[in-house]
Amino acid sequence: MERCTAPTALCRAFTLQLLCACCACAAPLGGPEQLHLALGDKPSVVTVTFLSNVSYNRSTCTLRHPGSTANLTYTGTSRVYSNKGWAGRIHSVQMDELPENTRLSYSCDGTSWHGFQTPPPVGHFPITIAAVADLGENCNKEGCGNATISSLARDDSYSMLLHAGDIAYTGGDEVVWDHFMAEIEPIARERPYMVGVGNHEHFNNFTGYSVRFTMPGVASSNGNLWYSFDYGGVHFMTFSTEHHLDVQLPFIKADLAAATANREKVPWIVVFAHKPLYCSTNDYYDCNIHSLRLRTELEPLFQAHQVDLFLGGHLHNYERTWPVMRNVTVAKSYTNPTATVHAVIGNAGDSEGLTDKWFACPDWSVTRQASLGYAKLRFESATRLKFDLVASASGSLIDTFTIERSLPGTAPASPASPALYM
Repeated sequence: MERCTAPTALCRAFTLQLLCACCACAAPLGGPEQLHLALGDKPSVVTVTFLSNVSYNRSTCTLRHPGSTANLTYTGTSRVYSNKGWAGRIHSVQMDELPENTRLSYSCDGTSWHGFQTPPPVGHFPITIAAVADLGENCNKEGCGNATISSLARDDSYSMLLHAGDIAYTGGDEVVWDHFMAEIEPIARERPYMVGVGNHEHFNNFTGYSVRFTMPGVASSNGNLWYSFDYGGVHFMTFSTEHHLDVQLPFIKADLAAATANREKVPWIVVFAHKPLYCSTNDYYDCNIHSLRLRTELEPLFQAHQVDLFLGGHLHNYERTWPVMRNVTVAKSYTNPTATVHAVIGNAGDSEGLTDKWFACPDWSVTRQASLGYAKLRFESATRLKFDLVASASGSLIDTFTIERSLPGTAPASPASPALYM
């Protein structure tokens, strides 16, 4: 019943009972809707993905450059997707040969035009991105993500949005996907919306997630479960915490090795995934069993390739660590850290609400809290990253810290690490 709190105009004409029956099998009614952008395989490529009804087969978008009378039209591909009475056509249009770091506009219906900033050149600073996890559709419970979506839509200081899993909280209902993607569209149609998979995407074998997004690189061969990209001077990599790591480790190892070799051009490495390696929420399995499994497999790689920051979610709160390795605080400082800093950013808001119950505070945990917010990361240079946690309701700062480090290749050698995982 709750998913019908934001019905279409047609549904509003009916009673609540008939409304929910209508929404249960609803699908896109016409042309392009739910537009969202994604980065391509190089800075000159941006992909537009949108939905339509099944009969709409015009997979085209037109690009307009300010000051130019000539428009360029791109033709993409589409596929019909259906699930439990829902059916729609999903379109993907790649706009390529774009000028770097330039304000352009595009239209996929010939009427509505949307401005966006093309990606910066490789190695460019400064860049500012926003990041969330566990963000659901608008709802009427305490802890829902309404304020976060509204705040992100008002905030024009960031140029890309990361979503580290648990998108929309669909419960397997394609209509909820539609609602959420319509709500996020004012944000995602104007900047790249780069997603990772979470446990709430598992319905229908993750198909709703895999068909609705067009991520770059190897994502096309694995349903958007793992992939990487460069954005300015930052290398981003994501993987699935919902699938066995053994099938992903060859990619993770090769990707981090390549990122390390390219560090002179792209000096920062950020990994994002849904479930965290470190957390102290009162959740024994996720914070004591599953997190240890992830650490055992991944921390040696993170350490070997000096991953700067890991962003996770799953726990519906916020927590950040000192540089930590094998459950031991390496230093209580963010100056020239010699281990990865971790942040849980699962406090964006959803129908399940926030979680404010904790185990005793570990030595590596700096701060933890449960209020609605989103992260904003400003990579000011090759040596300085400012991390802000922004309150969704007010826009004020909940938390802030800055990582400052030497240029890649000149940082102090890593200290000896404990021999055993704890």
